[in-house]
Amino acid sequence: MGAILRTIIMKPTTKVAMENLIKEARERIPFHLTFSGNCEGRCEECPFKLLEYLDMDLCNWESRLKKGEVPSAADLYALASDCKRIYSILSKQGIVEELCLDCKNKTEVQTEKSQ
Repeated sequence: MGAILRTIIMKPTTKVAMENLIKEARERIPFHLTFSGNCEGRCEECPFKLLEYLDMDLCNWESRLKKGEVPSAADLYALASDCKRIYSILSKQGIVEELCLDCKNKTEVQTEKSQ
């Protein structure tokens, strides 16, 4: 019984945590969007470039995980920080706002069903 409880309470490995982070990023960040015209303003906050950069980083980690590489806690932290920073910028630009509304609506529907 003690071994079962330790298994349930244990934190995931960095590999599992990285897989979960990649999955969540792919679900929450709108990589499917296309942008017409030229970027305006600061290049550091160009949605097209940010999404392209993050997609390349996620693809890189997906490939590395498939090859059996185990990420360090620092790798996990760095990717999570990039995801949060890019999500925040996209949110400020109003690009992920509709996505947040969808999440909120799904939560409300699930709450209504459980009552």
